[in-house]
Amino acid sequence: MGEVHVEAGGDGPAVLFLHGSGASGAVWRPVLNELRERRTPCRWLVVDLPGHGRSAHRQDYSPDGYADAVAKALPSGSPLTVIGHSLGGLVGMTLADGTRGLAVASLTVIAMKVAWTEEELSRRSALAAKPSRIFADEEQARDLFGRVSGMRGPAFTDEDRASGTISSDGGYRLSADPGITGAAPAGAPELAARMRRVTCPVELACGDQDPGIDPADLAEVLGHPVTVLPGAGHNVHIERPDLVADLVERALSR
Repeated sequence: MGEVHVEAGGDGPAVLFLHGSGASGAVWRPVLNELRERRTPCRWLVVDLPGHGRSAHRQDYSPDGYADAVAKALPSGSPLTVIGHSLGGLVGMTLADGTRGLAVASLTVIAMKVAWTEEELSRRSALAAKPSRIFADEEQARDLFGRVSGMRGPAFTDEDRASGTISSDGGYRLSADPGITGAAPAGAPELAARMRRVTCPVELACGDQDPGIDPADLAEVLGHPVTVLPGAGHNVHIERPDLVADLVERALSR
């Protein structure tokens, strides 16, 4: 496992895709396929965030810790259009504050929670303390990762689902570090402060069926209007890749 796993392809303006908590960069497969079918010119960069997928575990899973590691792994050069889902949106905001030597031309934040219930926080803490389950069969581990990440159905291959698994103790388990949920998520004041430091144009978006996100709350905390995407829950990039491709094309046009 590398420090930060990065994959790239295509040709054109650079677009960085950042996934959500518990997933891997493979979740962007439907969006990349949609952009390819449209022949949208872009050079896509997909990372597995630290502690996720094929990237190494770390001690620091704060927004700055994530952003520092990702910034070091990216090639220097042309400005980046950043597309972040959930946790990836927070990492994208942190990368776009101008302090890490990256030129971020545009930022799109999709489905990022700005409010957490006590029950949700307790569940996160419990997950951090729970040891990874070992499966005798690799397919069982891949199936669990498919459920955790939302990578179900024909859009994803066994290789995609294997991006979140690893051999261990004579069997197979999820490769994600349980510690990624150990730290409390950023609250509204911190999120608002981070967004104020962003130096590029921003678009916020969420699905109209996302049970954990209120568009009005998202707009109030982050200070930007929210594009509500129809027919989608939290995993918009999987459920409606066409709408996320629209967001990407809009970001590239700014």
